[in-house]
Amino acid sequence: MKSKRGLSILSAVLLLSIWIMPGCLGLEKYGSIRAPGGQDATTIQTLIENWQEYHIYYAGLSYKSPSAIIFNPKQGDKRIVSEKWMPVTDQSVAVTIVKWLDSYINFPPYLSKILGPNGDFFGYVYTSAEMQVVVREIEPNTLFVEDIPLPPFDYGPGGKAGG
Repeated sequence: MKSKRGLSILSAVLLLSIWIMPGCLGLEKYGSIRAPGGQDATTIQTLIENWQEYHIYYAGLSYKSPSAIIFNPKQGDKRIVSEKWMPVTDQSVAVTIVKWLDSYINFPPYLSKILGPNGDFFGYVYTSAEMQVVVREIEPNTLFVEDIPLPPFDYGPGGKAGG
């Protein structure tokens, strides 16, 4: 009798730990980025022209040394949050950021859709570091976007800094 009770308690503890473990191991729900296509096909110029319809943020050292820019629609209940991304509140700053991103000739930027874990649309990201965009769900309808490293730098034919 005592061993059956101990076995059932052990089973309950194991089931509970299996249920809790994914969160402890960092296996949260992650979003993704995808190229816009079909009727969703938009351009960076369209986003800049309609900048008032978006919460806009950039990553990088400054707006003159950006690594990415994000457009999160103001309409709807989908939010994008971060720790280090800076808000953009003026169209001319957004234009400057895009010009700087476009100036990285060896690392051309791409416009991608930001999707939640279930494929829900959250916005757009324009960056050459598309493989480094990490988005994870922190609560329903809210994605956290990790910081993106500095823009790539081409050291020229030698390929090394300072040498």
